[in-house]
Amino acid sequence: MGKTVGGPASPGLRLCVFQERSVLRILKLPPNLVNQIAAGEVIERPSSVVKELTENAIDAGASRVEITIEEGGTRLIRVADDGDGIVEADLHLAVCSHATSKIRETDDLFSIRSLGFRGEALASIAAVSHLEIASRRRGEGRGAELKVSGGEIGAVRPTGLPEGTTVEVCDLFFNIPARRAFLRTEGGEARAAIAEIKRQALARPDVAMRVVTDGKTVLEAAATDEPRERIAQLLGRDLGDDLLALATTEAAGMRLRGYVSPCDRSFGNSRQQFFFLNGRAIRDVTLLTAVRTAYADLLPPRRHPIALLWLDVDPEDVDVNVHPQKSEVRFRHDREVFRLVVKAIQETLQASGLVRELRLPRHEGAPLGEPTPITPRSLPFPLGGAPLESAPLGEPHAAEVGRPFLQVHRRYVVEETPEGIRIVDPHALHERILYEQIVTRLERESLESQRFLFPQIVDVSPGDLLALGERGQLLTSLGFDVTAFGANALAIHAAPRLLQAERATATLRHLLEADPRRDPQEERPGLLHDLAASLACRSAVRFGDALPDGMIDALLTQRAQVPRGHCCPHGRPTALALSLDELDRRFGRQGFSK
Repeated sequence: MGKTVGGPASPGLRLCVFQERSVLRILKLPPNLVNQIAAGEVIERPSSVVKELTENAIDAGASRVEITIEEGGTRLIRVADDGDGIVEADLHLAVCSHATSKIRETDDLFSIRSLGFRGEALASIAAVSHLEIASRRRGEGRGAELKVSGGEIGAVRPTGLPEGTTVEVCDLFFNIPARRAFLRTEGGEARAAIAEIKRQALARPDVAMRVVTDGKTVLEAAATDEPRERIAQLLGRDLGDDLLALATTEAAGMRLRGYVSPCDRSFGNSRQQFFFLNGRAIRDVTLLTAVRTAYADLLPPRRHPIALLWLDVDPEDVDVNVHPQKSEVRFRHDREVFRLVVKAIQETLQASGLVRELRLPRHEGAPLGEPTPITPRSLPFPLGGAPLESAPLGEPHAAEVGRPFLQVHRRYVVEETPEGIRIVDPHALHERILYEQIVTRLERESLESQRFLFPQIVDVSPGDLLALGERGQLLTSLGFDVTAFGANALAIHAAPRLLQAERATATLRHLLEADPRRDPQEERPGLLHDLAASLACRSAVRFGDALPDGMIDALLTQRAQVPRGHCCPHGRPTALALSLDELDRRFGRQGFSK
C-alpha cells in the first residue's frame, strides 16, 4: 500500500511511500480448530456419525444395537449397545483425538482386525456437536457419563445405566453453519442414515439392530446366523428368496460367499450391490468391476445385478487405512480377488442355466433385415382398461407374405429373412410395441386412477416409507393413491387404470427405487418412462408362453412400425440376426453357391 506526497513548491512530484508488508508467521492451530478440521474429513453428514458409532458398538462386542434419529439426525442421533462398555477412568480419553484401545504400535496398522482403529471418530463428532457418552462395564456396579460441547470436555460423573454404552449426539454442526447448510432434507438425511445402518446390519447378521426415526420404528432386524434371513429382513422376503447362493469358495488364502440375482432381476443403479470385507462394509472398484464383468452380455445396458458378497482376506493382505472414513480399501492381490469373484458368480449363473453357451452376433445399430409384413391387424392385449390399438400398418409386398417362421421351445421365434435368419424374443418385441402405444396415450391423456375395492397391502423397506413421504405428490400425479400402513407397509388404494390390479404392487416398488439425491419433480420424465416401461413389461406376452400363429404374425408385422424396434424399453434386444455367410462359415461351407 502507498500514498502520494507533494506540495505547492514541488508540483508534479510524486513520492510513493510503501508500508512494510506484514509477515505471516507459522502458528500451531488450537486444538478445537484441529478437531473441527479432522471432523470435516471423518464426519460429512449424519450418516457418517451413525456409521462410526455403530462400528464402535460392534467392536465392543454388542449383540444388540438400537439407533434413534430425529430430524434427519441433525437434532439427535442416539446409539445404544449392550457391549463391553468403557472403563470409567478411560471415559475422558474416549473423546480425545488419537486415543484408541484397538492398536498399540506401528505394526498393528498392517493387520487391522477391528472396524475402528484411528481414535478420531468420537473426538471429531464431539467437536461439531453437543455429545454425551454414558457407559457401564460388564460386571461393574455403576456407570459413568461425560458431556462434551463443541470440543469442550466436561467432568466425568457417576450414573446408573444398564451394561453397555449409549452415545447421544445433539445439534450436529451447530458450530459449523456452512456444513449444516449443505445437508439434504431431513427425509433425505434419514434415508442415507438408514442405508448406512442396513450396510452395517448386512455385514454382521449376528447383531440385532433396531432403528427409530422421529418416534417410529422403521427397522427391526433380529440376530441370525443365516445371511439370507438378514437379507430378507432388510431388502424384502421376495428378493431374499429369489437370490442365487454362491458356493463358498476358498483360494489363495481368501474365502468368498454371498448371493447374486438371476438375470431377470436387475436395477437401474448399483445401490443393491453390497460388499463386506472381514465384516466391514466397503466400497471397492475391484469388486464392482468383477460383478459387472461376470454379468457381461447377460443384462441390458445400464442395468445392474444384485450382489451381496462377504469376502474374508488375511488382514495383512489388505490396507484399510486408505481413507478417513475407512470405507475404501486396497488389496495386495487385487487380480486374484477379481478372478475369484468373477469365477464364483459365473459358475453360479452357469449352474442355474442362465449363461448362453453360444453368443450370437448382435450387429448393434445395424438393421436386422427387411420386415415381414403380413395382413394388418391390431394387438388387442388388455392392460386393465381399453385395448391398445396399433397404428395402421400399410400394405405388405406380395412376395413377402407368408414368409415362414417357427416358435421354438415356447421361447423364441425364428423367421427367414433375405440375408439369413432372425431370432426374435416375443416378449421383448411386444414390450416395445406396447411401450410406444402407452407413451403416446400418456402424452395426450391424463393418467386416470382405478380404485380398488380393498386396498392392497405391501411390505416395504424403511427407505421406501421415507421415499413415499417425499414422492407422494408425484405418485398421485401418476395415478397412484398410496398411504403408509403401520411401521413397515404401504396400502395401495388406487393405481393407474391402464395397469392390471395384480401388477400394481410390483410397479409401485419399481417407482419407489429413486435416487434420494435428486429432486422428485426433476425425475418426473424418468418416472413416466419407468411407468410406461413397467406397464408394457407386465402386460406383454409372457416369456415361455406358447403363442398362436396369428399373434406371432401381428408381432412380426408391427416390429418394423415402431421406433427403436430393435430393443425393448429396458435395452434388451428384440432380435438377433444370423446371416447366411455366418451359417456357411460355421458349417464349413464358405464356397457353397446356389
